[in-house]
Amino acid sequence: MNRIAAVEDDSMMQKLLQAMFEGTGLRLSIYGDGRSALSGISAEPPDLVILDINLPDMNGHEVCRCLQAHPRTRGIAVLMLTGEARKLESRVLGLELGADDYLFKPISPKVLIARVRSILKAARRG
Repeated sequence: MNRIAAVEDDSMMQKLLQAMFEGTGLRLSIYGDGRSALSGISAEPPDLVILDINLPDMNGHEVCRCLQAHPRTRGIAVLMLTGEARKLESRVLGLELGADDYLFKPISPKVLIARVRSILKAARRG
């Protein structure tokens, strides 16, 4: 079973993510801020991180940069999922920092799960 970590501070979105992943065979853990996510992800690395850009303590780009800088978390796939950072520069920065994909809220549950599965499949091949 693949393990997914979501870094999302909005409680409504956290509930939506939990509902989206129910019955998918993917195990979801949710972190409400960047620092707790980095600590938890380092302690128990997931197969993929779904990362919001706007977090209360540090932004998603910083979290992605930290994940890529640490040998224990460097190989984890990252999918950035945001509702606000639609600027081209933000998308490019996320991908340059090592994100595997960049999606916008609101998102269809079917699309999100399909993208997650696609990234995991590519990671297994790579």
